[in-house]
Amino acid sequence: MDNAIVVSLIKLEHSAVSIGDSTRFPTYGTNELQWKLDGSDKWTSGFYPGCLWYACELSGNPQFERWARMWTASIENEKYNTETHDLGFRFICTFGNGLPFVNDSENSRYKEILLTAASTLSRRYNEKVGCLSSNWDAVLIRNSFPVVIDIMANLNLLFWAAENGAPAYLSEYALTHARTTCRDFVRPDGSTYHIVRYNKNTGTIINKGTLQGAGDETTWSRGHAWMVYGLVETYAYSNDSDILKYTLQMTDYFIAHLPADHVSAWDFDSDKNYRDVSATAIVCLALFKLASTLDGRDVKMKYQSEAEAMLAALCQPPCFIESTASNCILDHSVHYLPINSNVDVPAIFADYYLLEAIVRYKKLVIDE
Repeated sequence: MDNAIVVSLIKLEHSAVSIGDSTRFPTYGTNELQWKLDGSDKWTSGFYPGCLWYACELSGNPQFERWARMWTASIENEKYNTETHDLGFRFICTFGNGLPFVNDSENSRYKEILLTAASTLSRRYNEKVGCLSSNWDAVLIRNSFPVVIDIMANLNLLFWAAENGAPAYLSEYALTHARTTCRDFVRPDGSTYHIVRYNKNTGTIINKGTLQGAGDETTWSRGHAWMVYGLVETYAYSNDSDILKYTLQMTDYFIAHLPADHVSAWDFDSDKNYRDVSATAIVCLALFKLASTLDGRDVKMKYQSEAEAMLAALCQPPCFIESTASNCILDHSVHYLPINSNVDVPAIFADYYLLEAIVRYKKLVIDE
């Protein structure tokens, strides 16, 4: 892992210098392992500044803090963006991660930005459904209120806001969304749907299925990973026993479907042989967080040891890109295989969750 940290810091330094423009954000890598760049309006935009904040924490190098501030500042205009459900990704990863590094006056400004973003996100909530809506769907149905499982990973923005001066109903929205998602997305065996469409006027279910997975009755691994991560965060904020029950069920499902090398398939039920390193990185982080919240040494160590095995796999080839000729850290993620979008390439969110998992692991080791 120490070598992975050193190489990752070199890559992030190279990328900040080579990109130069803090309004451009890495998204996915090419087949040649070079970053493609886009603007702050893309759902992935918060992950690169988040990587820079973790680089600052891992290295103590003030240059990373300067870069992190620059790219974070370029996200601020998204706080009013009502066209996306991914404001948690944009703002927890950026302004949220920056809070420990800024002085009191900046801290207040960062918090105000986070609170505004949370208020914007909360407008997507529908009381009839008990969920926040997705900002996209490939299937147009009259009166449909689509909800994708990915939203679970954005609830932490609402929970954080409710604990930092926002109205308490933001936390209630988030917890209700999580409970509704557990009820409607999780199959009896702990597998998951990717999307559930509700009637926006009555809250009744229209249908269930997938957008990015292999089929309507399969389990898309990154969607499942977003759910595991979101449930771990929800339990940390709520201490709700039912949420914990679903968290453990879904976590155990993910672990049980990992191959011997601990790197998940892109879809647990597909015969197309692709891995998704990003799904593994997300769950790896979630397990370190889960281990820190559970009581009982045996159960804590069960999930921590699983996370350590995943982290070990992520920190070496073929997942880890050792060559510093590439600024990408992890390879072999899958964005949207059914439309052949960014398949088996680097993804900036995979790098982000790897770095946060490393930071979490180091803290767990120190605490022990």
